[in-house]
Formats: sequence, structure tokens, C-alpha cells
Amino acid sequence: MANPAKTGTNLLYALIAQARGYSDAIIMGRGDPDFDTPPHIVEAAKRAMIEHHADAVPAEGLLALRQAIAERVKRVNQIDVDPAAEVVVTNGGQEALMLMVLAALAPGDAIIIPEPNYNTYHDALKFARVEKIGLPSTAATNFRTDPDAVRAALTDKTRALLLVSPNNPTASVIQRADLEALIALAHEHDLIIIADDIYDLFIYDDYQHISPASLPGGKARTLTLNALSKSFSMTGWRLGWIVGPADLMARVRELKAAITGGTSVISQYAGLAALTGPQEPVQMMADAYKRRRKIVMDALDEMGIKYGVPQGGQFVFADISFTGLDSAELAEKILTDQHVLVYPGSAFDKERGQYIRMTFLQPEDKLQEGLERMRVAMKNIMGTH
Repeated sequence: MANPAKTGTNLLYALIAQARGYSDAIIMGRGDPDFDTPPHIVEAAKRAMIEHHADAVPAEGLLALRQAIAERVKRVNQIDVDPAAEVVVTNGGQEALMLMVLAALAPGDAIIIPEPNYNTYHDALKFARVEKIGLPSTAATNFRTDPDAVRAALTDKTRALLLVSPNNPTASVIQRADLEALIALAHEHDLIIIADDIYDLFIYDDYQHISPASLPGGKARTLTLNALSKSFSMTGWRLGWIVGPADLMARVRELKAAITGGTSVISQYAGLAALTGPQEPVQMMADAYKRRRKIVMDALDEMGIKYGVPQGGQFVFADISFTGLDSAELAEKILTDQHVLVYPGSAFDKERGQYIRMTFLQPEDKLQEGLERMRVAMKNIMGTH
């Protein structure tokens, strides 16, 4: 049984382990796409196993892949980069975020992090002995990153600012006016911006994803992360990248060479096929997520659960404070009662025990079933609490 006293990633792993004990469990918290990797990508990997399995690759990645990444970030993110000096291929987004933290910050430095946020950033900061300055946000403002709040949080040790947009777990998207103000603030105080664009292709309604490095004053001080895990359903392939100014990227490249060396050549050829091949699978997933998002929002509305409207990504961050339960306790009750796994908000930020994270990464019929079971669980909980 999961232990609510556990925190962060350990809490999530404990709940996942408990869910595995139920043959009919429905996972509505985890962030892995439920779609298969597109066939043309798998075929490219098969060819690479035969033709390139013994190839030596530079730590920064195959030049052809770095060129494809440069073309992609120009087309999608409006960022101009030199594939020779300003792109490094990584073992997924996880390694990318660790390399960015290590390249941008030294022990004793501080970074401002809007919260809640992806908990692996917290792990990276602990490893790097960097101070986290948490910047709280709420569902009432759709988890907005307020430039005035950032300014007020600055200290003499602040060296960087983290911007994850769309955010995980809140699904908020930073709007242009706020982003321009944040870049101006970074320029004024000589801050490095660590930008996470991993959900940039999944945007809803009239919202728009904007990369900080694409705006005036942004590129020279921004390291930008992305990966193929979400956009091409390639979570297990471990392929991501960092782009940024040559001086910072030289440090990233040194760290990459020292820590892991070159990323799997098989995955790199698969990634090349993803970026240069058919893009219809991405649009298919985006269309499916839009439908599923509405299903989840409608169900939460029916249950009377408030949430920040998901502006992008694959998540809904819902306020369960009306239950009187901590999110870890509530998540375990729902899992035990109805075998549905939602993620406690306290796993992302210990101060967010009044929220749960739900995802729409299940086929629509299973999503509907999971939400119906959750309705039953909530009725049982409210009837006995």
C-alpha cells in the first residue's frame, strides 16, 4: 500500500506500484502517451540496428539530426540556431534538464521556479546544490507566472529563471505579454532562462505557445529543452535536445561528453525519421487530446471539482480541498476503492496537497470508464468523510 508520508517522485512510484496490483487499474495520472510510436520511426530504428549499430557518434549527436533539430526549432519555435555549435542531442528530456541546470548554475546559486512544477527539476537542483526559490501559483489565475511576483522573489543569489510552458502539472501557458516582461526582467538582472518546450505542439483554444528564445532579448540568455517523448510517443526511446547560445552550449557539450557521451545511435536515427518524416501522427494525437480534454473537463464540472483550465499539454490540475483530505490520502482512497490512479499534487510541490493531477492519456472509452469510477469513489469518500 502506498505511504502518504512519502514525497515527490517516491510518492508517485509507491502509488504506481500499488496500481500494478490491480488487473483492472486505469491510470489517469501518469504522463506517458498511450499511442504507439509511428511505424516509419520504428522501421528507421530497425535499419539503424543493421547499418549503424557500431557507429561512433559525437557527444553532441549526429550532425544530420542536429540539422533536423535546427530546422524544427526554426519552423515550430522561431528560434535560429547553428546546428554545429548550438544544438546538443540528449538522452531524453530528463538528461537535458539536468545538463541545463549544471551548465547554467553553480553550487550556492539560486533559481526561481514557478510552482507547482515538474518534480525532476527539484531533484536536479538538489543534485547541483542549487537553491530553489519557489513562486506559488493558483488555479484562480490559471497558474499564471506573474512577472511582478518574479521580481519580488529575486535575491542577490538568483542566477536563473525556469519557464515550463505548457506547464506540468498545471497545463498553463505563459502569455506573450508576461513572457516579454520576464525576458526584460532577466536582462535587467542578468538571469539565464531555462525554458522547457516539451509540450509545445499541444495547445488548446486560442492560446499560443511562444519560446522565450524567439523573442527580442531572449535568445542570448536562454537554454531550451525539448524531446520526442510526447510529440511522437517515443517515451522509451530517450531522445531529446537542448538549443541555446554557443557559450552556454559549449558547457552543455562538455558535461554531456563527461556524463554519458553520445546518445544511442539507434534512437538518433529514429529521431531523424521522426523530424523529417510524416507529421500526421502528431496532428492525430493533438486532435485526440482535444477531445479527451473536453471529456475530463466535463466530468470534473459534473462532479463539482474546480480546476485550472488546461491551456496546453496533457494534464488537468484539479482542486480537491473541498474534501478535507490531503491529495496523497485522496489519491490512495480512489485507487483502493475504484482502482483508478490520479497523482497527488503534493508529489509536485509539498504545498499543493489540495490538488490532484489527472491526464487524458487513455483511449476515450477507458477514460470515460475511469471518470465514472472516480465519480463513484468521490461519492463514497464524501459520504464517509
